[in-house]
Amino acid sequence: MKELSELGMTDHGTRRKGRSFWKFGLLTVLAAVLYVLIRNSLYVRAGMLNPNFSEIQKAYDFNLWELPMTLFGLAALFAALAVLWSGLRRGWLCLAVLYAFVGVDLLVLRYYVTSVEPQRLLVHHIRLETPKLMQTIRVLHISDIQSGGITDYEVKVFEQIKALEPDLILNTGDLLQVVPPATFASEFPKLLQLIQAVNPRLGTYAVYGDTERELYGVSPDNMAPLKMLSSRTARINTGDGVLSLHGLSLYQSKNQSWATRTVEDWLASSVAGEFRILFGHAPDYALDVTDLPIDLCLAGHTHGGQIRLPWFGPLVIDSEVPKEWSKGFRRIGVPYLNVSAGAGSNRFEGLSKMRFNCPTEMTLIELVPMRPIR
Repeated sequence: MKELSELGMTDHGTRRKGRSFWKFGLLTVLAAVLYVLIRNSLYVRAGMLNPNFSEIQKAYDFNLWELPMTLFGLAALFAALAVLWSGLRRGWLCLAVLYAFVGVDLLVLRYYVTSVEPQRLLVHHIRLETPKLMQTIRVLHISDIQSGGITDYEVKVFEQIKALEPDLILNTGDLLQVVPPATFASEFPKLLQLIQAVNPRLGTYAVYGDTERELYGVSPDNMAPLKMLSSRTARINTGDGVLSLHGLSLYQSKNQSWATRTVEDWLASSVAGEFRILFGHAPDYALDVTDLPIDLCLAGHTHGGQIRLPWFGPLVIDSEVPKEWSKGFRRIGVPYLNVSAGAGSNRFEGLSKMRFNCPTEMTLIELVPMRPIR
């Protein structure tokens, strides 16, 4: 009986230690989660979602570098305790494996967010019927290449454009956002060579974005075949119908009231039978044109948010439009609107490339003659 009593006491003592250990383990996990929530809430309070790009970079570095390194440190500590504390070896090893597993997952996520999704480059195909054209016109909408320096990725983008064989290219701004030691002077000639290599039969037109202010100082002759439309109109006779293009200035695209006068003048100078395309860098202008006789509106700027969380959507779009307008093709009243999530990623002040659930993209819009109703 004495032996049984001692065995019972030993078993009871072991179970009490085990329960205490797992309570400790749970507390460490909860403490880690609370720490992560507090750090991220501080970035939000500092204006990360306004957006403040320096805070975005800090949040990126914390969550996808500092945090996994901290978790690896804790995993190493628990592994050492497993060696030294044989009575709870299994528990310490479980905690070590848990923290190491989460740390590896975060580093894999960092690689995906930084090196995989920013270079996936999806091509969306849209078919839009119109009675204003007699033959199909292939319009490629591209935006926000935003290159920190011309690399193989940008070459891939333009090879893809060439393979699509568009009749017309419309670029809604932010061609370059150079990251030192690259400069506008070193990278724009390279970009222009890529543009020249794919120039389609109806031309390549663009509007100014936020990131290429140096373009204002480049003469039109030195940008050919790229034609900049800033509060200007271009009329293209395709032989099977007329396209009337109007490009907004950067500031007009961001403010509906600033865009109103130039849009009204453009509409007054065009005729009803022309296919009217209005494009600007930011989509904000579209809020005020929903009842105007415009066929198609194009914009970029939002990058689709770049980081889009499941069930929540984009964290930041830097625009007054509804979040559901931040990327994609839709009807917004009379016109159709396509907002590009961009062919590149924001590189403001050396910001790391990052995309999640929002790969880079461009859109091929086929303007197709309307089929007769029988």
